[in-house]
Amino acid sequence: MSALSAATTPPDGTASTAVPYFQPLDIIRFVAALLIVITHSYEHWIDVPQVAAAMTDWGGQMAWWATKLKLFVGSFNVGVDIFFLMSGFLITYLLLVEKERYARIDIKSFYMRRVLRIWPLYYFCVFMAPVLTHYYDEPAAKMQAHLLFLGNFNLAKHGWSSTAVNHLWSICIEEHFYLVWPLLIAFVPRPKLTTVFGGVIFLSFLARLYYFYFVPDSYMYLYLNTLCRWDILAMGALFAYAHFYGYQLPRVPSTVRWMIYGAALLVFAGDAYGNWDNVFLVSFKKYMFMSVVAFFIGNVLFNPDSAVQWRERTIFHYFGKISYGIYMFHGFVIFLFARIFPSFHTPLFIFWVVLTTLVVSAASYELVEKPILRLKKYFDAFRRQRTPVAAPLPATEPVSVPG
Repeated sequence: MSALSAATTPPDGTASTAVPYFQPLDIIRFVAALLIVITHSYEHWIDVPQVAAAMTDWGGQMAWWATKLKLFVGSFNVGVDIFFLMSGFLITYLLLVEKERYARIDIKSFYMRRVLRIWPLYYFCVFMAPVLTHYYDEPAAKMQAHLLFLGNFNLAKHGWSSTAVNHLWSICIEEHFYLVWPLLIAFVPRPKLTTVFGGVIFLSFLARLYYFYFVPDSYMYLYLNTLCRWDILAMGALFAYAHFYGYQLPRVPSTVRWMIYGAALLVFAGDAYGNWDNVFLVSFKKYMFMSVVAFFIGNVLFNPDSAVQWRERTIFHYFGKISYGIYMFHGFVIFLFARIFPSFHTPLFIFWVVLTTLVVSAASYELVEKPILRLKKYFDAFRRQRTPVAAPLPATEPVSVPG
């Protein structure tokens, strides 16, 4: 079946082909967001007296199992790289479809769609920073840097600041990606795109080596600098290119697939994902884990024999749709329960944080984000009246339009 579903009819009555939409990725988005919420909540959960006592052995030290659990949950920040991988895939795929179908990319419309999706919640967080500083003695944020989506560079140089903006570093990196990527897809000839994507990965690789060898105390730069993190977005772009132009995922027997997943999980459970103490860890480690994640996503999306497919709509698909809000609001919820309402700082702390974050994010999506997102129809590159230059390329998996 075609990767693009049947044509829809826009408001002006002209026929237009549907927007590509990969429904199973909604659940992966939710899982990535949930991992991030759990790892950030865990840091406060282990401070609960009952939990701290349970994790202490007879000698007054943290029990071995508690040490392993802390290491494992601390690596859940892998969720950010999963988001980057999916963003690179989805944005590149949509841009390739638009260029193939219409021979050009409407860059202005692309930017406006990103503005409508990203900016409202982003600037809500930024403007909450002085509020938290004034009323709760939170560290002051460098407002100018965050207003200009340069907060990741500021945090890398000066360290973490306000709860309101600490998590915005990843949004800044994605905004830099959104600024550049449509220009690359629009103006770089198709045969050279893979070279450009590979060049971005190599540049990121070199940037990490530079910070590791030549910048003292480079951890924050390695973690927050745009160049150091763009490689996973470019990996997602290569994944999108390969699928769009018909490069099929190799057929791997299900037993072998499960062995790969199991081995990767065992290694992940015993490793600190953000540990970059030597040149190998700085250079190659995340590629190993992200390659397995990409392999898993490829099977979920395109392998009809995949044991995990997630094509039927469930509440978890909805949680994926509100995952941006989950990421943006969870820090405030943790702050609320840890500092303002300590009665929730109990052994159920993580549960309360997850539940409240889901409720707040759903309310934000329905009452604020969705009305704003309706404006995207005025900048929809696929449903406006445009003349296609060629039929869409065939692919292996049906894609539907989100309702």
